[in-house]
Amino acid sequence: MNEYPDNELINMISENSEDARDYVYEKYHYIIDIICNKYKKAAYVLDIDFKELEQEAMVGFSDALVNYADDRDTTLPTFITICVERRVTKFIRKSSTDKDKARREAYSLEAEYDENVSLLNFISSPLSDPSITVEAEENIRNLKSKIKDLLSPLEYEVYKLMLNSFNYHEIASILNKNPKQIDNTMQRIRTKIKDLLKK
Repeated sequence: MNEYPDNELINMISENSEDARDYVYEKYHYIIDIICNKYKKAAYVLDIDFKELEQEAMVGFSDALVNYADDRDTTLPTFITICVERRVTKFIRKSSTDKDKARREAYSLEAEYDENVSLLNFISSPLSDPSITVEAEENIRNLKSKIKDLLSPLEYEVYKLMLNSFNYHEIASILNKNPKQIDNTMQRIRTKIKDLLKK
C-alpha cells in the first residue's frame, strides 16, 4: 500500500477498501496521539474519560477520510489534523457546557447585576449589529484570500496548523518535517503577514 499516494488511497477508501483504510489509519494515527495529548489536561479538569476523547478523535479522523477530496488546498495530514482538532474541541466544549448548564441556568438575563444593568445588556456586543458583522466577515474573507496568495504551499499548510494552536514541534510531527525547518517557516509566515497588515 505504501506505493500509493494519499489521493489514490482516499479513492480506494471511498470504494470501501478496508486495506486502504487500515493503511491510512496506521500511517496517520500519530495525529490522533498528538491532539489527544494536547487536550489531556482539559479532559482531566472536566472529568472526561481519556478513552472518550480518543473515540471522538477517531470519529474526526473518519470524517476527514470521508470528506477529503483531491482538489482541497491542503494535504491529507493537515486536513486530518484540522478535522480531528475540531471534533475534539467541540466535544470538550460540549462536555464543559453540559457540566456548567445547571449553574448557568440559575442566572437570569433580565436580572440586574451591575449598577442597574441587566446581564443581557452587560454581555451584548456591538458585533450583534448585522451590518457590522457582514462588513467584518467580508474583511476577514479578503484577508484570508490575500494570506493564501502570499504564502507558499508549505507555508500555507503550516499557517493552517498554527491557526489551530499547534506549536512547531507538533506541526513538524504532523507534516513529517524537521522542527527547525518548521520554526523557520513559522517566522517567515509571521513576517509576511505582518508586512501584509502594514500595507
